[in-house]
Amino acid sequence: MDQNSLQCALVRGGTSKGVAVARDELPEENTNTALLSLFGSPDERQIDGLGGGTSTTSKLMIVEESNRDGIDIDYEFGQVSVRDPTIDYGGNCGNMTTVVGPFAVDQNMIDVPDYGETTVTLYNKNTETRIDQSFEVVGGRTATVGDHKIHGVPGTGARVDTTFYDPASTIEKGLFPFNERVTTLDVDGRSVEMTVLDVTTPVVFVRASDLGVTGTELPEDIDNNPEFLDRIEQIRATVCTELGIVNSPEDATVESPGFPKIAFVAPPTDYEATVGHVTESEIDITARIMSMQYLHPVYAVTGASCTAAATLLEGTIPNQVADAPDSGTVELGHPKGKMSIEASVNGNNTVESVTVSRTHRRLMEGQAFYTLETNGQ
Repeated sequence: MDQNSLQCALVRGGTSKGVAVARDELPEENTNTALLSLFGSPDERQIDGLGGGTSTTSKLMIVEESNRDGIDIDYEFGQVSVRDPTIDYGGNCGNMTTVVGPFAVDQNMIDVPDYGETTVTLYNKNTETRIDQSFEVVGGRTATVGDHKIHGVPGTGARVDTTFYDPASTIEKGLFPFNERVTTLDVDGRSVEMTVLDVTTPVVFVRASDLGVTGTELPEDIDNNPEFLDRIEQIRATVCTELGIVNSPEDATVESPGFPKIAFVAPPTDYEATVGHVTESEIDITARIMSMQYLHPVYAVTGASCTAAATLLEGTIPNQVADAPDSGTVELGHPKGKMSIEASVNGNNTVESVTVSRTHRRLMEGQAFYTLETNGQ
């Protein structure tokens, strides 16, 4: 069969990497088959496609001009599985959201000033939420060079501020989908205490100590522990079923591998990160989050947004273990270092917005090839 092609860009957003493509570039039929071929999935190295062989480098953003009032750009996120012929559209990715406004500007989807800061209003179709994104434009294109530093990416880059408005209840079950701040569920015969919170994405929070870990682990510590991986996926799969996303826990890993997310949290503490030392006084909470059944090498931005909100909401497990700040800025300690997230919490029952600052870079643009026959299908 002859190859087909589409125009796209290979992009880095925050600490993730993937493909950004205009919706009208995609084939009308067999779309997922084409995209799996484009990424080279399923294959653990994605050797026959553009994917990077890990969950954080196998991500998709589909971008289009919006017809909604007050919205400039619509977009949809897809988590492309490395090992299975699956694309999970169940939630959003905050790191890759960083590229959406810049991609739209550079593709001439919207008009912006030639120089200075611009703000683009986005609509995420996965979670049905509005997002404002502010960044610098130089010569009619998005600035890339700057002095903003994020842990997990070498060097510095141009700052992109992303604010998620009314970010709760993305799965339409409220801020607390189980209507309580701490829930106890039976998971394979054992009781597990957890907080399930839905802010930008639903996240299951469990105390690290309840899982027999410290919360300071690095990817090699977790990813080489099959017993722990199985245990934490059982917890996530049980919640996935209780939320009605899948019919049974056995279905969760295949049908909804990326959502809900699951994180384990601990008090602020000193630890050796992948690229340096983190001290207890620098952070408000120590946390680790899973990504497609392995430890995220940094921290998912949507998960970080939810973690920040949980830290500020009284009675949640993150709030119990954290040194909760007086202001709305939460410093989160992750495997690569730390991350700042601003959360606007009104009272103890409403999250008005969360803001995260990241950097981005367009790595390559042009014609990419795919076939309609993918490995494993």
